[in-house]
Amino acid sequence: MRKHSILQGVILLSLLTGASYANSDGFYVGAEANLILLGDDSFTLTNKDATTRTYNRVEGSHANIKIGYQHFKNNRVELYYRYNNFDTNVGDIVTKTFGINYEWAFSSLSTKKLTPYALIGIGGGEAKSSSIKALDNAEVGEANFGVGIHYCLNEHIDFQAGYARIYTGFDAFDNQTTDKTSAIAQDNFIVGASYKF
Repeated sequence: MRKHSILQGVILLSLLTGASYANSDGFYVGAEANLILLGDDSFTLTNKDATTRTYNRVEGSHANIKIGYQHFKNNRVELYYRYNNFDTNVGDIVTKTFGINYEWAFSSLSTKKLTPYALIGIGGGEAKSSSIKALDNAEVGEANFGVGIHYCLNEHIDFQAGYARIYTGFDAFDNQTTDKTSAIAQDNFIVGASYKF
């Protein structure tokens, strides 16, 4: 009987410890690497020698670093810095943005190790291009929407995989003489890791 009570106590303690660990608050830092497909619809890029080319998709990659705070298992708020590099046949496009994301975890679908989530965010910054005249010092704004899953390796280390849809507005993107802002959609496939203090 006593052994049975001890076993029950150990199981209860394990469950309580697991719940406390899963719902613990704390700051974290992290990094992500993404493969990007830019643009659903066709758009035109014009470079400095007036060569133009119409694209349906442009491939690229980005990396970002982030710092955030997790409240229980459900809520994360993070600040990020993102570096994008888009490679086209006309010329490269580089964007650098700062922003904020809010992440909501689906606790009803979570296990101790796996946590699915949804994300929204906004950011802004600048675009540069050595050859595309419309993007010299252009301003950039972005809105982020995404879903994914976290894998918790231990109480400190967390891995992430997901998909994010990023809508980017480039000031004067269409050509050099207009102030029109063109919204371009990015499909982002994300892998990342974070460390919680």
